[in-house]
Amino acid sequence: MKKFIIIVVSAIVCFSFTAFWHHANSEDQGEFKQRIPLPSPYNQHVDAYQLTYPSDGLKIKGFLLQPKHIDGKLPLLVYNRGGNREHGMIRQKTISYLASWAQKGYVVVATQYRGNGGSEGTETYGGKDIDDVINIMHIGEKLPYVDTTKKYAIGYSRGGMMTYLLMKSGAKFNAVAVVSGITDMFQFYDQRGPEMKQVLRQLVGDPKDPKVAQTYRDRSVIYWSDKINSPLLMLHGNRDWRVHYTQAEKLVRQLDQTDKEHKFILYKGADHPLTKYFDEYNAEIDKWFQAHS
Repeated sequence: MKKFIIIVVSAIVCFSFTAFWHHANSEDQGEFKQRIPLPSPYNQHVDAYQLTYPSDGLKIKGFLLQPKHIDGKLPLLVYNRGGNREHGMIRQKTISYLASWAQKGYVVVATQYRGNGGSEGTETYGGKDIDDVINIMHIGEKLPYVDTTKKYAIGYSRGGMMTYLLMKSGAKFNAVAVVSGITDMFQFYDQRGPEMKQVLRQLVGDPKDPKVAQTYRDRSVIYWSDKINSPLLMLHGNRDWRVHYTQAEKLVRQLDQTDKEHKFILYKGADHPLTKYFDEYNAEIDKWFQAHS
């Protein structure tokens, strides 16, 4: 009897160690995922997962959403969230929004960025956190049911800046949409109140410091608009006090002087999230993506 107990205990220990090793190894490879619930009707058509994946030696939290029934290969959609630190963190409302794109037939990936939403590291607001976007995009690209010749990106607010930085890094897409995106960090700093100025000084530095100014240029697409390498749709509201619409207009003027494909839509009376035009602007994004499929 004693011998039997020893064998059983040994088997349990061995199984536990194997399960732990597999869990850790999968996480190291960026494959660890946990299913998360979706509200109806998305739960009938979409599977959603929270990912824990490696980026520069850190464990970063992100999301993967995909249709339940996959027939053939699907396009990849990279979504870049707005906000800073926990403000703008991906929560249920955003996950439902991402599910709406997965329901249309996209495999969607999105990151919380380092230092946010349970991710290790420190928020850098357009610094090394671009690696977190690149690495989750690579995870999506390696999925056997993803068509790597069909890639798209959506960036909202700060996520617009991240989307521009993604193109600056060399990533290329069939089409890109930026909603209320930052194009000029100097203007963004100047036009925000003392609270956001303090946040930017903490995360990026004081733009009036000559040693810091270059970091603001590095994050501002208007200083390197030649790096825009994908058909670009820009959507903005003329009542946006968080990111003034003239930021988009600056980039439009630069792109007008080139042969880079772009389109700009300014919504009258619209706020930063384009609240009153939600269905309309998403229909524009869908149409833009379909036109470049």
